[in-house]
Amino acid sequence: MSDAHDPAQQWQRNKHSLMVDVGLGALFFITGSLTDHLVLPALVTAGAGLCVVVAQRFVKVDLLGGLALFGVLTLLVSAGFALAFQDDWAVKMRGTFLGGFIALLMLADGLFNRGGYFGARLLRYMPEPLDARRLTLGMALLGAVSALANWAVASWLSKEMWLYYTSFGDLIVTILLMVWVLRYARLDDAVAGK
Repeated sequence: MSDAHDPAQQWQRNKHSLMVDVGLGALFFITGSLTDHLVLPALVTAGAGLCVVVAQRFVKVDLLGGLALFGVLTLLVSAGFALAFQDDWAVKMRGTFLGGFIALLMLADGLFNRGGYFGARLLRYMPEPLDARRLTLGMALLGAVSALANWAVASWLSKEMWLYYTSFGDLIVTILLMVWVLRYARLDDAVAGK
């Protein structure tokens, strides 16, 4: 097994950014649970995310690798929606907007660039060799399903239930879909034409 696909080395390389991502999610959940509206939690967690970006310049460990930088970007989009609309609905729709946007980017990369941009970058975090094109197409489907699920939960359930879903349920859905994406993108399946 090459160093790039060694799980122990991947954990060492990515553990700090994963902890940052989980910590920012927990901060959003806690502040959202303690307030009546979602605007303040969106602004607080976006501020915390910006603090991590600044802190990255002064520490040697990678705080923003992997998905943590994406998490900070989603917090900034959420804060932007909150400031622009001053509305809980806009904060809730961040997941739908971002999931749809990511799905379109991944789909375009997979269809027109064979996964050469996003797929190639995602491959460095994967535990096994994968086909970049299949990975981006699978991630496009994952983004679309996540966007629709967020919209459904935000539309039909209470703020508290949406908060639980976006903090915990969405992670479970993403993990289950990611298992499928990884199986779909495996190199041996891609070469065999499955």
